[in-house]
Amino acid sequence: MLDRKYQRKKHTVEKFIKKFGKVDHSVILNNVDIDYDTLMRILSDLRNEGRIK
Repeated sequence: MLDRKYQRKKHTVEKFIKKFGKVDHSVILNNVDIDYDTLMRILSDLRNEGRIK
């Protein structure tokens, strides 16, 4: 099971994507306090869940 920090970051990234409509890695990395590896895992999870295209 994933920890609370990961869930918070995941929610923040999902909220950012919905607000701005961009899944561009560089834009997300510049605006959200997150590292690259975690971002890739979050984007993969969101795609698998069907929340983003």
